[in-house]
Amino acid sequence: MPDFALDVMDAVVESLHDVLDTDGSRSWEHRLEALASRFQAIFPGNDVDQLLEKLARFTESDIKAVIDPYVARFKNGSAKTFLHRLMGSGGYSRLVSGWEADWALCLLALRRLMRAILPLVQALEDAAVPLNDREREGFASSSSANFVLIGMLLKMDSTIESYMERRELSFSELGFPARPDESSALSTGLHDLVDALRMVLDVEAELRASELSDVLVRKLRGFEQALESSEDGIAQAASSLVEFVDRLLRTAFTPEEVLAWVALHYPGDKTLTYRRNGDGELIPTKRAAALCFSHAGQAPNPDSSLNSMLATTLVKVRKDAEQLKHADRGTPEEAEELRMLMKAMRGAVTFVLRANWILSEGQYERLQQRFAKAA
Repeated sequence: MPDFALDVMDAVVESLHDVLDTDGSRSWEHRLEALASRFQAIFPGNDVDQLLEKLARFTESDIKAVIDPYVARFKNGSAKTFLHRLMGSGGYSRLVSGWEADWALCLLALRRLMRAILPLVQALEDAAVPLNDREREGFASSSSANFVLIGMLLKMDSTIESYMERRELSFSELGFPARPDESSALSTGLHDLVDALRMVLDVEAELRASELSDVLVRKLRGFEQALESSEDGIAQAASSLVEFVDRLLRTAFTPEEVLAWVALHYPGDKTLTYRRNGDGELIPTKRAAALCFSHAGQAPNPDSSLNSMLATTLVKVRKDAEQLKHADRGTPEEAEELRMLMKAMRGAVTFVLRANWILSEGQYERLQQRFAKAA
């Protein structure tokens, strides 16, 4: 192991502590400067750049060649002796004394990350509900086992708690910047947690809609009002859902923009366009518009199956809601199906806006401008 390995580990842990300490007085700029200075001290001069260039050139076989000898030594049952000889007495003592505390800090970071992504995970779970196994395209949840990902996060949270309890460790006693709700595992059950997360998503969906258009807000509110109090509730609620999807896709990109995006990123895909009246004007399909929206108009990643699944959700929600609008038998089952479709649409749109539009520089602001112009 290189002489600087422990110093690098210490720098990583200190930097992680800085990132978690959101209540501190230091700005993000100051924290990033501290991060750079720590590694500059370990790799003075241009060594950092040279090391990064060397790592960037590493192939899978290069990495395997470096790691395999160490793995073989650990497998022979003498890992403790091997580490002692490898690091020396001083380095080994530092590793043993700091390992549990450093690992606990990593677990705190993992817990905070899991708590932060819970609403997005629930959004994905809801978005996948109306799809069949083929349409899910490898997504972890399945129609026969809902809330798989939420359940996994709950189990991971409990595992973190078990680790801390077995070692009689406490984030606060270790001096870590833990928030009050991070000191223990979530005590709520799976279904109560799902209900709470769906309430969060309801609030966020209305917030995002209000940032874009009053019309979208009216469609969301009108949907539930129709189901609760209208004599023609099924047709009106279904119409609100269809119009929400149509207005969102239509305002985000013009047909010409969707056609240009499809020609650039999905050339030759005949399922995304059609000719009006058979041989007339070229028109993008609803799926083409949904794909363009789910990618925020950006180039698809090499593996864009998740965005493709969310586009499928939007198209299927619209199609199923349209069918319910015309069938309209006014049954409780239809109302329940519509609520499921609304949750799926809300989940897909929330995830796409957060993960793609807001994170793409200037795209969300452009979307707001489009809606403002269309008002």
